[in-house]
Amino acid sequence: MTVLLIGSTGMGKSTFGNFLLDPDEKHMFEKMSQTFATATDNKPMTQEVKIASKKIQIDSGRSVLPKRTVPFTIIDTPGLNESAERDLSHMIDIIRNLNEKEIRACILAVKFNAKIDTQYQATMEYYSKLLPSLFEKNVIIVMTDYATDERSEKMRKKQGINVDDVKLNTILALQQCSNKKMTYAPQLFMIDSLPLDEAEMETSPATREAILSYIFQLQPITFQHKIVAKTDYIRHKDGEEEKKLQGEIDGYNERLKEVNATSKKALDETRNKRKEIQDLESEIKDLEEKLKENDTTEDVVAEHWSINKEWRAFKWLTEDFKFKSVHKITKYRPWTNGKCEFKKIVSTTNEVMGSIEGNFMRGIYASVTAYTEKRIKYADEIGDLKDKMKEKKATLEECTEAWKEFQKLHREKEEEIQLLQKYIDERSIAAKKLHSQQMTLDEAIVRLDKLIKESKSGEK
Repeated sequence: MTVLLIGSTGMGKSTFGNFLLDPDEKHMFEKMSQTFATATDNKPMTQEVKIASKKIQIDSGRSVLPKRTVPFTIIDTPGLNESAERDLSHMIDIIRNLNEKEIRACILAVKFNAKIDTQYQATMEYYSKLLPSLFEKNVIIVMTDYATDERSEKMRKKQGINVDDVKLNTILALQQCSNKKMTYAPQLFMIDSLPLDEAEMETSPATREAILSYIFQLQPITFQHKIVAKTDYIRHKDGEEEKKLQGEIDGYNERLKEVNATSKKALDETRNKRKEIQDLESEIKDLEEKLKENDTTEDVVAEHWSINKEWRAFKWLTEDFKFKSVHKITKYRPWTNGKCEFKKIVSTTNEVMGSIEGNFMRGIYASVTAYTEKRIKYADEIGDLKDKMKEKKATLEECTEAWKEFQKLHREKEEEIQLLQKYIDERSIAAKKLHSQQMTLDEAIVRLDKLIKESKSGEK
């Protein structure tokens, strides 16, 4: 499992990293044996990205199970704000080492009761932008140099140092400079990486094991991208270049307005005619649908007759009937409820007649429905629809010709507009890249080479 170790000068980061890898006394106190060189006289020793790996034993979390031996890697990171070249060089090294690796945790090393200085703030802000997914879930805070001996406990009490307040204030301070990525309260541990008395000799290793066990149960974050967050210096330089490009874009936009003024009317009319054509096409389609629906031989009711009595007792009755239709009758359909029958039915072009016989009382006993074709019944409406379609199609043809003329006029002006737009787009893309807070690894390498050349040129 791999962890990222972050902290600024004097926070005990390298000492803690050594203790986490191997708490052996020789490894911790002998300079030649230390994995990560520790600071002396408050001078930072981590001046480049350092990676160390070792197999360690981790408590499985169950008393019945033995400890597990796992490969453990620490990536010790330098603080920022050293120089433009060194900051960028560090970031390139980190991204190269993180690419396609699983990171279990980001450990923020903070000396107990120490102030989060500007370097730490800048480092936190940068790494939270560089590794947002890691900061959103897998951050651990380790407060170093936390002595638990009796003298230290008494000294904190005399100085009025409330440990819980220090822990809370540290979490809040780190959250504020995490670029809004650390919205949760990270797990916090306190440790003395250089234990001396017997009590600390037991407490510190136990805390170390707790930290390792906690890291082991975290879900790893895999980094597959090669994106580098820009350092403050790069952002400043890019801001100046972006401003220059924006001036060019503004100039081209002014020229574009001048050219656009001559073609605006044609462009507007083209759009208006296009809308008019769409509306006409929609209206013609509606008319065609209505015509298609009505101009058919489909049956439709032309007229209807029924015998309906309101008597309280049955009466035997033979009754003649006759009804007319204003439309040509093409067929008819009789119906009875079974208590009567039609004696005869005769149909002509516009009339149905006959007689019915039966025992009637109350209700509808029989009916005759005369049918005609839809195109006959709706002949007038069909004629109106055809006239409207003819008129709309003529208007559509005129509108289409006008649209083509406006479109041709607009095309004549479009070439110059497109050329100007090309210049604007090219500079907008470049400005957007400059405005971005990130760059690719390849871009970062190019920028680093440029910075080194500028630095050497300045020295001359």
